[in-house]
Amino acid sequence: MSQHPAERPELLVAYLESTSDIELVLGELSEDQLESRERPGEWSVRQIVHHLADNEVADAMRLRQMLAHDSPLIVPFDELLFTERLHYDREIESSVATFFALRASSGAILEQISNNDWSRSGRHDEHDSYTVEILVQKNIEHDHAHLEQIRRALASAD
Repeated sequence: MSQHPAERPELLVAYLESTSDIELVLGELSEDQLESRERPGEWSVRQIVHHLADNEVADAMRLRQMLAHDSPLIVPFDELLFTERLHYDREIESSVATFFALRASSGAILEQISNNDWSRSGRHDEHDSYTVEILVQKNIEHDHAHLEQIRRALASAD
């Protein structure tokens, strides 16, 4: 039982459930399906999976920094540079495992935080205000946007 009942139950449920939708879509994709793209020049399903994992790594650290420190600097990352330099052509299993493990870990932390903790913030160059609540909302939106991108890429391959 959590010390603080989840202060944002709907937000927390959406945050944790978005991984289920991603897991269902990924299922047992073939190598050909992993190379599917919505359009030429767009990211492949494989690249999207790696991006989701890298974003989860960044946001898991951001969450922890905002909860542990007062107004930490939130450093953005260049997603295109990550795609080019972090070998996004590799197998996806480790990225899938990373994504799900970090989301579960962050979710367990969020289940414990107080109402005031949801308002803790960091300084981010790309956002005027960046709180724990905004980070979680942005994660949900990010998951859904890339889930739809994966679905469109797979549909275009049919």
